[in-house]
Amino acid sequence: MRAHRLRLPFIASTIVFVFSTSSYAQQTTPTSIGTKSPGTNPASTGSTPLAAPPSSAMPATHVDPPAEPPSDSKDVYEKPGKAYYFVGARYRGTIVPKFLMNIFVDGGKTIYSNTFGAELDIRKDGFSFIPSITYTEYGTGGDVLFLEKGKPDTANNWSLVNSSLKGLYVNADLLWSTKVHRNVDFEYGVGVGLGAIFGSLVTNWVYEKADGPYQADNGKHYAPCRTENDDPSSVHACTKGAHSNSSVAKVNQYEEPSWVNGGSKPNVFIHLAVPQFGVRIKPVKDFVARLTVGFSLTGFFFGLSANYGLEKVLDKKTQKP
Repeated sequence: MRAHRLRLPFIASTIVFVFSTSSYAQQTTPTSIGTKSPGTNPASTGSTPLAAPPSSAMPATHVDPPAEPPSDSKDVYEKPGKAYYFVGARYRGTIVPKFLMNIFVDGGKTIYSNTFGAELDIRKDGFSFIPSITYTEYGTGGDVLFLEKGKPDTANNWSLVNSSLKGLYVNADLLWSTKVHRNVDFEYGVGVGLGAIFGSLVTNWVYEKADGPYQADNGKHYAPCRTENDDPSSVHACTKGAHSNSSVAKVNQYEEPSWVNGGSKPNVFIHLAVPQFGVRIKPVKDFVARLTVGFSLTGFFFGLSANYGLEKVLDKKTQKP
């Protein structure tokens, strides 16, 4: 009986120890997904690990691409070593003053001509190369009296000239610049080009007539020769004999043939503008304006141009995703 009494407390304490140990093991078993306790075999413990939820149940992760910084239209800075492109239109007005014309002939008048064109500005490190295609008209605006240079002031040395010549040119301006303001550059350089000339050049001899419709610088009046027999004076200014080296009578609105046909009308002409100066204005990234003045073979000129910048367009084409 005594041995039986001693075993009962031992058995009870053993049962309590087993239950406490089992309870502690359950509390310390990891419950996180996909995690096992070191040295624990789920099959031996009889417990089943929790399965990971299907991928469709997991929240999708979306990463937005980095946003591009907003473009500042007022950022006119041009990086060194980078080429910038602009395309636009130009206008030039050329003044041929009478005093400049009198270097080659006497008489005449001041003539104004117009030039229109399209241009491409390729700019890098403060230097602009500007190829262009232009159209120029060389009209005299009617008949103009000219006296051959170095010849006596007699009727047979005067002629009426009426030009409706035009030119189609391929040009290039080479302009260097100096920054004078954030938005303004002072430019200087040269312009060269070659043009094809077309249109008509009319020459008409004249004879002296008191009530003639044209008055020369000498105060005398002249009338155009319609035939070689129009001049009744002793000069006979309308005949070929009164004009040296003339094999054709330039009467009745005679139209000059071109150089290739032995006449005085040019087929081609050179454009040379040396020097030319100007101001380049860039108020915003995408726009450039120019004011230009200079001297060319045909006289003094001034010019205006407006160009659209292609910087953003080219950057979009070369931008990598």
